[in-house]
Amino acid sequence: MNAAEITNVTHRYAKTIALDDVTLTLPAGKMVGIIGPDGVGKSTLIGLLSGAVQIQTGDVQVFGGSMREGSHRRVVCPRVAYMPQGLGKNLYAELSVEENLHFFGRLFGQSKRERDQRIGRLLVATGLAPFRGRPAGKLSGGMKQKLGLCCALIHDPDLLILDEPTTGVDPLSREQFWTLIDEIRSQRAGMSVCVSTAYMEEAERFDWLVAMNAGRILDEGTPADLRGDESTTLEEAYIRMLPENERGEAEPLRIPPLDSVSGPPAIVAEGLTRRFGNFTAVDHASFEITRGEIFGFLGSNGCGKTTTMKMLTGLLPATEGQAKLFGKVVDAHDLQTRKRVGYMSQSFSLYEELTVRQ
Repeated sequence: MNAAEITNVTHRYAKTIALDDVTLTLPAGKMVGIIGPDGVGKSTLIGLLSGAVQIQTGDVQVFGGSMREGSHRRVVCPRVAYMPQGLGKNLYAELSVEENLHFFGRLFGQSKRERDQRIGRLLVATGLAPFRGRPAGKLSGGMKQKLGLCCALIHDPDLLILDEPTTGVDPLSREQFWTLIDEIRSQRAGMSVCVSTAYMEEAERFDWLVAMNAGRILDEGTPADLRGDESTTLEEAYIRMLPENERGEAEPLRIPPLDSVSGPPAIVAEGLTRRFGNFTAVDHASFEITRGEIFGFLGSNGCGKTTTMKMLTGLLPATEGQAKLFGKVVDAHDLQTRKRVGYMSQSFSLYEELTVRQ
């Protein structure tokens, strides 16, 4: 039996066609990747498979029954785990790591003894055991995704559905995440995994790939099938599948040389330190950023990048040291300096009720 069969599915959001007459079979016991850039219909397809999105046209069968039928959904949904797109989107930020897991376990009717055994194994496997008492909202991006995976796996599903699980996660945490998935699959023979991703390099590790564009299936097969030539990368192969008018090459970016920029540094950090209780997030960081310079903070989740940026913009006071913007000590109440700074946070807040223009 196949894990899922999708037949002539079309899905619209107002005038936008998210899926356009899609027919697809997902083999059981495999890790299947739905690949393509943002906006091609991956999340809609994933939502239909999980039962989170209502079918409009066509049919979606999971484990031999139609997801249109409420009786089948009631039987099959306990066998399916769905982890939505976004860091920690299936978590409750105020609850601790352990409380989140107990909550999801109770949703599936597990006894306390069963929950304790399952939670203990998952926390050890993911390396989250030392953080069982930490609120989910205080975890790094990589740790949130590990906890989200634990919550999805709490009831030992037959089909695990992951919607872009590593987007916004650092390379080290991404590698740890996929290693964890491989370990779980090795211990759980027959479990099917369906993943959507825009990262072609991580799609190389999947058993079967489905390439999408503009709501349609471009091609499907093993990574080797899609590449065709061993010297071709998946990214190159995907671009080759696109219609010719969508393969346009980008204009090269030209940045003026720094020697043409004069004046004092735009940002100066002197011994910046920030502590949260006994935890030191940033430890005596000192640096200068000249005007016109592109300055990057490189490191894994939880290493202090966001905390440093918040101190530089005045959103978070430093425990020790100071920061200067345009020659002035950072002051969160200095509107004149704030007007000269554009800040896009890690969890950028948009108003979902408003349109793009609004």
